[in-house]
Amino acid sequence: MTAPEKKEEQARPLDEARAILEEYLRRYFLQRDLEGTVALMSEHVHGVGITSRELALGKVEMRAMMGRQMRLVPDPIPYEMVRCIQQPVHGEGCGFFCELWLPMRRSPKPDRKCRIWLTAELKREEGVWLIQTLHVSEPDHSGNYFPLRLLSEGEEDINGKVQRELLEIVEQIMPGGVIGGYAEKDYPLYVANNRLLRMAGYDSYQQLEEHIGGLVINSIHPKDRAYVEETVAQALSKGDQYEIEYRMLRRDGSYFWVHDIGRKAVSASGRNVIISVLIDISEQVNIRKYLKQEAELDPLTGIYNRKAGTERIEQALKECPHYLFIMIDLDNFKQINDNYGHQQGDQALREFAGQLRAAFRRTDILGRLGGDEFAVFVADACDLPALEKKCGKLIADCEALMQARWPAAHAALSAGGVCSGRPCTFSELYRLADQVLYEVKNTSKGRCQIRFL
Repeated sequence: MTAPEKKEEQARPLDEARAILEEYLRRYFLQRDLEGTVALMSEHVHGVGITSRELALGKVEMRAMMGRQMRLVPDPIPYEMVRCIQQPVHGEGCGFFCELWLPMRRSPKPDRKCRIWLTAELKREEGVWLIQTLHVSEPDHSGNYFPLRLLSEGEEDINGKVQRELLEIVEQIMPGGVIGGYAEKDYPLYVANNRLLRMAGYDSYQQLEEHIGGLVINSIHPKDRAYVEETVAQALSKGDQYEIEYRMLRRDGSYFWVHDIGRKAVSASGRNVIISVLIDISEQVNIRKYLKQEAELDPLTGIYNRKAGTERIEQALKECPHYLFIMIDLDNFKQINDNYGHQQGDQALREFAGQLRAAFRRTDILGRLGGDEFAVFVADACDLPALEKKCGKLIADCEALMQARWPAAHAALSAGGVCSGRPCTFSELYRLADQVLYEVKNTSKGRCQIRFL
C-alpha cells in the first residue's frame, strides 16, 4: 500500500464518523426531527446539555431531554460549523470537538450569533457508527463554559452526588485533558486530570509533577516555549481566553501536538491560575504537513516544484547577504524519451534529482522549474571555488549516468548561474541566470558558467 493510500485508509473511519455527526446536526438543528436524531444514537448514549440540569443517561432520557428542547424551540435553527477537530479514541471510536455559531435568541439584532462547543464521541456498533456521548456548552455572562462553571456552583444549584456524576461524564466526553498552572513565572503546576495524564503517558499526578519539575513550562517543547508565553500573555492582556497550538512532552521523552484552549481563573487560595483544555491534534498536524508537502514537492523528483521553490528563494533573497543561483538544463533530454520511452525519461529525471540532492546541502534550495529545467539556490555562498568544483563534479557524474543508462541519447548537463551580494528580485535573478545558461548552451554545452553581479 502506498503512503497516500495508507493515509486515505486511516482517514476513512474518521470521515464516516464525521458524516454521521453532520447528519445529527442537520436533523437536530434544521429538521427538528426528534426520532431521526435519536436514531443516530447508541442505546447507552449519555450527554450533558448547556444547563447543569440537562443530564441524560441512555437513549430514553436523551429522547425526553431533546423532546423538551424541541417543544421549547420548534422552529429550525440555522447553524454554522466554524471548525471541527477530530481524532481517534480508544476502542475504535472517534472524538469530535466542534465550534458552532447559532442565531442569538431574543436578540433585537437578527444578525447576532452566539458560540457553542459541541463535544461528541462516536463508536461502531455492529458495523454502524452511533453517537455514544454528547456535551454542549456555551459561555455564560462571565464568559465561562459549563464544565468549568459547574466546579464552582453551590449546593443551592446542584447536590454533591449529581455534581460528581456530571463531572465524571464531562471527563469521559471531553476529547482532551485538563491541565492548570499558576499565572506566575514558568506556570507552577496547579492541577491535571486523569485524561491529561493518559494522553501524556503518566501513571499518576505525582509522576507528571516530578517529570516536569513542578512547572508546566517544562512540559512544552523548548522551541515552542517563548512563542507560547508571548501568545498567552498577549491574549490574556486583552481578555480571559486564548487558543494556541504547540508540542507537549510525553513521559517517554517524545512530543505530541496539542490544541490548547485556556482561561484565566482564581484558585481557592486567591492565586491567579490558567486552566487549559488540551486536545491531541498530532494526526491532524501530520496530515497538514503531508498535504503541504504534497502541494510543495514535484511528484516525479521529490524536490520543490516551481511555485514552492520560487517562494523559498524569494524569502531567502531578503535574508542572505551573499548567494549563488544556478539554472540547470539537461541537454538532449528529448532523445531519452524518443529512444527509450517516456518512462525511462521520467527515471532519468528522478536519478538526476537524486544526484542534485547528494551534491548540495539540505539547507540549499533545489527545485524543478519544469520539464528538464532545474534550479539551485545556495545561501551564504562565500567559497565560490568550492561551489564551482561541486558543479563540475555534478556535470561529470550526470554525464557518466546518462552514458551508462541511456547512451544513444548523448544527454549531458549545462548550467549557468549568478553570484551576488546585492538585493535582487527572483524575476531579475531568473532572467540573469537564464542569459548565462543560454550562452553556455549556444557555445559549448556540458559545462557550468557563473557570473558575478
